Amino acid sequence: MRNEFLKLGEIQVGEPDANAEYFSALRGKREPLFLSAFLMTPHLPLSEIFTGEKFLLHGQKGTGKTATLRYIEREVKKKGPTEFLIFKKAFIEEADLLAFTKIPLFVDEEEIKRFKHNYHALKRVFIYILISLSLQQDKESAIDTLDTENKGLISKLMSSKIGDVIKLAFDSLNSMSEVSSIDIGKISDNKVLLDAGKAIKRNNDDLLAFLCRRLARNTKPIHLIIDEIHFAYRSEESLQQDAILVRDCILAVQALNDRFAEDNCKCQIYAAVRSEYLEHPIISTADINHSIESVGININWSTYALTANHPLFDMLYNRFSASMGHRLTKSRFMKTYFANIDPVEFLSRTWNKPRDFIRFFKCAKELFPASVTLSESESHSVWRRYAHDAWSEMKSSASPFLSPDALSVLENTLRKHAPDWFQNVKISVTEFGRIMEPVYEKAKGNNENFYDFQHFLNLLYILGLFGTRHKSGQHETIYQTYHRGNRSFHMEGEV
Repeated sequence: MRNEFLKLGEIQVGEPDANAEYFSALRGKREPLFLSAFLMTPHLPLSEIFTGEKFLLHGQKGTGKTATLRYIEREVKKKGPTEFLIFKKAFIEEADLLAFTKIPLFVDEEEIKRFKHNYHALKRVFIYILISLSLQQDKESAIDTLDTENKGLISKLMSSKIGDVIKLAFDSLNSMSEVSSIDIGKISDNKVLLDAGKAIKRNNDDLLAFLCRRLARNTKPIHLIIDEIHFAYRSEESLQQDAILVRDCILAVQALNDRFAEDNCKCQIYAAVRSEYLEHPIISTADINHSIESVGININWSTYALTANHPLFDMLYNRFSASMGHRLTKSRFMKTYFANIDPVEFLSRTWNKPRDFIRFFKCAKELFPASVTLSESESHSVWRRYAHDAWSEMKSSASPFLSPDALSVLENTLRKHAPDWFQNVKISVTEFGRIMEPVYEKAKGNNENFYDFQHFLNLLYILGLFGTRHKSGQHETIYQTYHRGNRSFHMEGEV
């Protein structure tokens, strides 16, 4: 066995986070494992993605959105200039440096819907990036059709790296506010921001027309890929600002892609967002829902039966096989590395996502590097480490919706009650809600625009914190969890 099968410590299983794995591979000057052993979600409509009919990926954390975007990046790079950006690093951190994004806390929902400053601002940033990409093919451009200010801009974009291009875009937004003599510290309502948004829109229209003319002449398509569109809870004001930013980012991406389709331009923007963010009241509006329904793809693994034939075992097999020179059959892989692990039980202990499978075997590598087959006791040890790491990620997933104090209350609440629950103490949804009320009250604080308690429970359900079970009319036990495709929990079920 030692000659035929690698020890766990010798196998490259990758990282639970695809971007972390990508940058680790860059440092090691190798191809990321998730690309060399790529397994797309079954039924993923790749043809519609590459034609641009579908361009917004959404799904829970760890379902494979980043891996899919990186695969798309690899393929479209073969056709023309492509840029892959992480939203938080490229946009939110840069926007935080601008006082112009520090808007008042809105209470009225109609004010939030009308507020379009970030929408026009993000379109401007995207247009800057796309112009920069288009200039990589042909630096000779019809600059004479632009006014003096924009001629100077194009000259700067020709010689700037992508990070500098983004800074130029945000600096231009700041400059426009200064020209308008806006005193950010004295804003009492959103009127000046709405007026500034109109000014940005007018200038955007000129630059977008210039971009479309260039794209019509370009021989190669250009692509912009935006990953990890999300927000984080820092304060009531910043949460609302970030949520508006995410909403407007999605709308801006769709608007630009629609324009490129209308003008028959060889240009496409792809983006990915976690599904739980789409449930935020600011984001879950009709406009966003219609956009997601028409251009979105839900990345999930929830439609597959919990058996040894689940496609996630194929994903893991591909990674092991890549480490062993592809001389391992699927059957021998299962018999060796799952010898003392029941595949159905394995699936039932996880959220059925690629990240769960990778995390388990990464823990196994660290704890038992000399083992080939885990014994039953070793498996239990791995599950304990896995649970610890999974809870750390759960807190990270909940952090955009809960303040640090609320997260602390949640953790203490679970620490107090979870031992009873794991001893099969029955608890109703109503009782579970009562136990979670202090968490909600701490998260809500004095925020008048906070989501209601039922929405709060839905978020905990979507994050995977709990599921429900109930008896059907035929006395069968029905389990409902978000990661298995159930949009909501059963109100009369047990948690």
